[in-house]
Order: sequence, then C-alpha cells, then structure tokens
Amino acid sequence: MLWRRRDVDHGQAQATPAVVTMDLSPSRLPAQALFRPWPLILIVWVAAIASFLISSLNTGVVFSTDDAMRLVQVRDLLAGQDWFDTTQHRMNPPAGLPMHWSRLIDLPLAALIKAGTSFFPAARAELIAAWVWPCGLLLVFLFGIARLARELAGPFAAQLAIIFAALSFPMLQYFRAGGIDHHNAQLALLVWALAFAVRPEARAAAIAGVCCALAIAIGQENTPAIAAIAASVAMRWIIDGSAVKAATIAFALPFAAATLLSFAATVAPSAYGTASCDSLSIVHLMAAIVGGGGLAVLAGQSILNSIGRRLAGAIALGALTAAMLALAFPECLSDPYLHVDPRLATLWLNNVSEAQSILTMLRNQPQEVPLYYGLIVAGLVLGLYRAFRESESARWAWIACIVVLVPLTAMAFWQVRSSSAGNAIAVALVPAALVRGFSVPDKHAVFLGLGRAALIAAALLNPPVLFGMGVLTVRAVDAARGQERPATTKADSSMCMDAAAYAPLDRLPRGLVAAVIDAGPFLLMATPHSALAAPYHRSVEGNAAMYDIFLSPPAEAARHLMDRGVAYVALCPASPELKIYAAAAPQGLAAALGRGEVPAFLEPTALEGANLVAYRVRLESRL
Repeated sequence: MLWRRRDVDHGQAQATPAVVTMDLSPSRLPAQALFRPWPLILIVWVAAIASFLISSLNTGVVFSTDDAMRLVQVRDLLAGQDWFDTTQHRMNPPAGLPMHWSRLIDLPLAALIKAGTSFFPAARAELIAAWVWPCGLLLVFLFGIARLARELAGPFAAQLAIIFAALSFPMLQYFRAGGIDHHNAQLALLVWALAFAVRPEARAAAIAGVCCALAIAIGQENTPAIAAIAASVAMRWIIDGSAVKAATIAFALPFAAATLLSFAATVAPSAYGTASCDSLSIVHLMAAIVGGGGLAVLAGQSILNSIGRRLAGAIALGALTAAMLALAFPECLSDPYLHVDPRLATLWLNNVSEAQSILTMLRNQPQEVPLYYGLIVAGLVLGLYRAFRESESARWAWIACIVVLVPLTAMAFWQVRSSSAGNAIAVALVPAALVRGFSVPDKHAVFLGLGRAALIAAALLNPPVLFGMGVLTVRAVDAARGQERPATTKADSSMCMDAAAYAPLDRLPRGLVAAVIDAGPFLLMATPHSALAAPYHRSVEGNAAMYDIFLSPPAEAARHLMDRGVAYVALCPASPELKIYAAAAPQGLAAALGRGEVPAFLEPTALEGANLVAYRVRLESRL
C-alpha cells in the first residue's frame, strides 16, 4: 500500500542513528545533528555572485525584456503613478498597455531605489537595486532548497542539494544581476511553500498557506503547482484525518486570508468585480475563499470521521470550486493565447526559445533537452520509487513533492520556461532520493555521508553532465547519419537586445516609435519615447499595429504610420525578428528596408556609434 494512516508523534526525538540507513527526517534527528546549512550556502551564494560580477564586467548588468519593463514600472511608481494603476501609458498611446504584473514586486524595488538615491545618482541606485534584489532572493532560495531536501532525507541531502542548485544554470539565471522580474521571487516562494507544507505542524502549514497566496498574487505562472500543494494538503487530511486536522485548517485559512489581503492591497476597488485570468482578481479570490475556506470547514467537521467520508467531502468541494470557475469565469479555462493576433504566434511566439515545447526542442536543440528536463524526469522516477520504499512516517513528504512536480513537468513539456520551477523542486528531490537510496554505514562514507554508488549517481545526474551527455549524444547521432547540425544563432551586440542599443534615440525629440516586439521594453527603459509593440499577450492592439506597418507594402505602411501618429521607425539590421518579418512578407516595409530600399516617407536619421537604424517619418506623410 502506497500510504497508510500515520499515528506518529513528529515531535519525538530519537537516538542518534548508527548508520545512514535509518530515518533521517529532522524530527528523528537529535538536536546536535540538525543541519546548519549556512556555511555551504554562503559559499555557493558568494561564488554565484562572483560569477555574476565577472560576467557583468564584460557585458554590464543584463536586463531581459521583462526586467526592463519592470524597471519602467518601478520608475513610473516612484514618479507618482497611482499604486493601483499598472497601465504602461507610454506603450501603445493613447490607450496604453494594462500590465498584468503585481505591485508586490514593484514595492521592494522602489524602496531600494528610493533609499539608494539618498547616496547615489538615480541611475546608480537602480543598478544597485538590480544587484541587491535578485542576489538577496538567491540566498532565500538556496535556504529553501536546503530546507526541502532536509525534510526529505536529512542533512546530507540538504548539502548535496545545495551543490546541485549551484550547478543548475537554467534555474540560477533568474537570480543574476539585473533579474528584477518576478520569476525569481516565484521560485523562492514555491520551494518554501512546499518545504513547509510537508511538515505536520500547524505553524509550518500556516506559513505554507501564506507563501502559496503570495505566489499567486505575484504571478500566475506557477498556479497549477500552488493548486497541487493545496491538493496535497487535502490528500494528507483525507488519509490521516484528525491527526492533521490542525495543520490542514492552519494551511487553508491563512491561504484564503492572505489571498484576500493581497487582493485588497493590489487590486483597485473599481476592478473588484473584473475577472482577470492572468493577474490576481476576483477569479483567484473566489477560488481561494471557496477552496481554502471550504477545506478548513471540512477539516473541522467531526462527522467526517472516516477516509470514505473525508474523500467524499473533498470531492464535493473540488467539484464545487471547479463548477464555480467554469460557470462564472469560463475564459480562464481556455488557451491564454486565444485572443492574441495570430501573427504574434506565428512570427514571434513560435521563435521565442523559452516558449518552445519539448517536441520543438527535440527538433531544433536536442542537445539541450537533458539540461532542461533530465533532472525533472529523474525527480519523478526517483521520487515515486522512494514514495513506495519509505516508511509510513516519512512517505508523506515524497508524495507531496511528486504531486507538485507532476503539473510542473506537464507545463515544462508545453513550454520550456516552466522547467525552471520543475528544476527548483528536482534539485532537492533528486539528491534526497540518492541519499536515501544509496545510504551506507558511516565507516563506508566517502563524501557528505555518501558511498561510491551515490556519488557516481550524483555525478551522472547533475545539470552540467546532463548537458554534456546531450551534446555528445547529438553529435554521435549526427555523425552516424552523416549530417551536420547547423550552428545555433546567438544574440550579439548587433542585434540590439539590450537597453543600451536604444539609448541613442534619446537624442531625438520625444515621439512614438515603431519597432519590433522585443524592442518595446528597451525603448521605454532607455528613452523618453513611446512604443507601439511589446512582448506581452495583452498588447493586442499595439502589436497588431506594428505588424500592419512592417508587413504591409510601403504605400499601405505609410497610411498605417499616419493613422497611428508614429514619429520614428527604429530597426536593427541584424535582428532575427526583422528577418522573420521580411520572409513572411517579401513585399512589405520590413523587407524593403532590409534590402536598403528606403521609401520617400522615411528620412534616415544619423545615430553615431549605434547598431540601430532610425528613420524619421516625414511630416507630409501624416497630413
């Protein structure tokens, strides 16, 4: 049987185990054996910061499009924009772009920048905040990884998990200098929510509930995983009943309450009744109140005194919550990209690396598949194995991790960007499984309490080795087939994929700029200009206008420029996005400009020392 009811006192200390094969859960370790992770964590943290610093000495602080837009949002908040108004008014004016991001991330960044301006110029204060915020979150994240691994298999697992985390570049990249978007905060909250949720104490469960609520309030990317954590708490209550009654209520009520507080703190009163699927709204509030509050009510009912009755109650609550969402907010159960311009999916989204599915990666970059998915799959396999093999007192934590990792894996198979969350769980789950599966007597331990077999397995399953195995396998297959795989094009300075590339436009009088989608956030960050398009699914009107301009023949494009009041057209000749437009519409404006054919309504504007090519839209074309 996978899981039988547990009647174990988790606060009871046991004698020091003679060998590692005994139960190493923290509740069964003596006080002197409890893991103190800070020395190894600090070493890894300092090493990561040093690597980021060395990288920034060559490239400067690197902002992604999302990081750039976040900084613009924070600047606007500091400049006096209303707390509840997250519209980016310089995007697609005069309508603006209503952003779906939470002020909960803007607030600490704004506080850091505001404090920094007391001692430094604004630009320097922004750079300091762009260092402090992600590096601080990295420290929080590493402690969370150690805590989760320790809950699974004790102190040796925690130490090995920190080493695995240090080698996981696809995940650590979100904590680099300049990573001020919300993804790193989401990863930290996810790990800590799970680490606390697997504990049976009420206080730990309450903290898990608050972490889950904050994760949803910040962004919806990991909502399925948060729902899985809640489902695992309900599952534990169904099986264990009154033994975890207090913990179940302690999770459910703070989850609902913290969601309500986040809703009141970040949603404008005028939007209380507006259903928004991609940001905290009445949709998520109702789900939290009905689901969380309902679970607390069920757990408090003495009549539900058997597994069958508790299961029936949980099924009824789940059906009620699902029916409420399906009937009241059916749009939130549909494809999130359903309402975007079809050209966006064809010409942009299909070419975004982080939006690729595993099938696309197998076709285009098969050597990277083990790097992004190898640890996740290993976590599923090893976690399931340990769930069957563990004692009843230790089994729950493994089951909870698997319940959360399953939806994350499905999401990662759909879009590779979700692999970061899956790897965040797997870097704790895999080392813990190795420690538990290959445990040896202390006298046979080689390193971190592990024997040779465990160390060999760890050496084969860590991310760099997985990537190397992928590269070697692909090369071997290509050599056997007599084919040579084309080299992957990497971004360079000539592609204008940073804010500095657009800074020369600051010399021009303020106006509306038509540029490719990825240029939008950088334009707003580096210049006072406005932009038409941006890489966000809500930018429907602005992106459509941009496509109308660049894909239409020059004469028709001139009319679109006039209708939208565009002052400048700015392009990078080496931009892959521009080349995609030219291939899609050989007679369009983008293709003509790529061939050096400048129509009469565009006047080239000199920008010394810039890879950017800018054109001023002649006033007569707008009469």
